[in-house]
Amino acid sequence: MTDQQKTYGDFSLSTLKKLRTLLPKFRKLPEETRRLAQSKREKLEKTLPPDFTWAALYELNVKELNIVSAAVMGLLDPLAQAAREGLNLNQFLLEETLREAASDMADEDYDGGHKGLFSMTDVFAVHYANMGMMFGLFYYGQYTNDLVVMAKQGNDDAFFKAIRVDPTILSCPSFSARLARARIFGEKNFMLRLHRATKSKPHEALLMHQDLRFMLQLFHEAKVLPDLTLSERDVLFIQELKLYSDKGADPARSLMRFIQRWEAERPAT
Repeated sequence: MTDQQKTYGDFSLSTLKKLRTLLPKFRKLPEETRRLAQSKREKLEKTLPPDFTWAALYELNVKELNIVSAAVMGLLDPLAQAAREGLNLNQFLLEETLREAASDMADEDYDGGHKGLFSMTDVFAVHYANMGMMFGLFYYGQYTNDLVVMAKQGNDDAFFKAIRVDPTILSCPSFSARLARARIFGEKNFMLRLHRATKSKPHEALLMHQDLRFMLQLFHEAKVLPDLTLSERDVLFIQELKLYSDKGADPARSLMRFIQRWEAERPAT
């Protein structure tokens, strides 16, 4: 069976391999975006409104942000058509995401997305919010939007994790409200942790296996991961996609333990 024919749940192996090659590009996006913005600041300053920010998008749940992203990309109607035609929607969305990621859309090429409702400012905001959302996944195995939900429920560890992903998240209404409460009650330890979070990055150990965390989430959402045997996980994640080292006495068992830790750290919902 060829890569084109072999499938894991909704995804062909060939598509997964395409995604695998693009993940390092995704991880470089924040730095590349910053450099590009700095080099074109004068032009961008004329485009962006004075109150430009994307932090409020983190208050959306992951599904809502994905819908907004699809609308900005002009994918809502094609997605509805794909559903009517009985196509594999997970595969369709993944292919469209890969196509967009591989393209270099110039400002003048943008048509306004769904029904022409959006501007390039909206594109920028969604782009930054999506980068932030995904880096929560790369670092912590949880979307940043999910960390925001946990923080709103009183989880300060999630609060500080989210800040390490993107310090601008402090302008989210729920985050500024938590900060105000800490200020009112003089929570010195909270303010110290806040200072450290805004100055530091995720621990070096979290920089390992970023692409594997991304793929595990993909398979989790597609409800495929529980059905993969130890041998199938070895073949897919170690041999085919090369997301985990094949060194050591028993790489497959080591991978299984990593996945078990990843699953244990996930929120219950």
